[in-house]
Amino acid sequence: MPYQQPVISVKTIRVGSVKVEVGDTIGSLVSLGTGNAAKFSEKMTKQDLISDNGGLIKTLVKEQTCEVDFTMLEIDLNILQQARGGIDEYSTIAGTLVTGHSQSIASGAWSYNKFIKFSNQNGAGTIITPTSVTGSTNGLLVADTDYYIGQNTAGEYGIYIIDSATVTTESQIITIIYNYTPNAAVVMTSGGNVTVNSKIVRLTNTDENDKIFRITVYKAQNSEGISIDFPSDDEGKAWENTIKFTGYKDAVRTVGDQLFEIYDEQSVA
Repeated sequence: MPYQQPVISVKTIRVGSVKVEVGDTIGSLVSLGTGNAAKFSEKMTKQDLISDNGGLIKTLVKEQTCEVDFTMLEIDLNILQQARGGIDEYSTIAGTLVTGHSQSIASGAWSYNKFIKFSNQNGAGTIITPTSVTGSTNGLLVADTDYYIGQNTAGEYGIYIIDSATVTTESQIITIIYNYTPNAAVVMTSGGNVTVNSKIVRLTNTDENDKIFRITVYKAQNSEGISIDFPSDDEGKAWENTIKFTGYKDAVRTVGDQLFEIYDEQSVA
């Protein structure tokens, strides 16, 4: 039997899941991590405008929203409380100060002006100032002359090594000594806050050619409470937390571009 409809464009047939991100701005989006069952769906209620003697005049869109569902496997309380839009309180409990921690970066694993993250961070997110930074060839390096402290996009601290008069080669081991205070625990509490802040929610699929298919919901709110599934010890399954966002029209944006954007690099030539 012949096929009734041949494929029009194989590029529009997609596979794979998506990265789900949430944030106050595009520049501050954070990933919800590994998970299952990501889903985007649009909801629409229509209203027919009908006259008594002429029938249907036109159909109006009465309400248009969208939903994003995701099952989180990485239950990070800090990320979870951010995604929930300010209805929770989040705090940290400091652990014991660790002094003289040594971190070595092998020759070939670093280069000039490339971020080297401290393998341990202060639990409170405060800056770490190394006690010393030493090259196996060039010896002790000087802060703000041979290296400087910086942060990556995730807000983690580390250093950038400069091609200075002292640092003569990248072919050497770098040893960083520093102190840090990890968290002993993190705490999230909830109940009593009544205002849910809106978030940007973004779903991104990247194909084998590094081309993306992306959905951005401009104004979304967490619309479902925490629901953690605790499987038995023998099931071999991770805990799962289902999270849902409802997207509403952002009246500040231009009409026709108030709810969501679908951006596609994968189907173009």
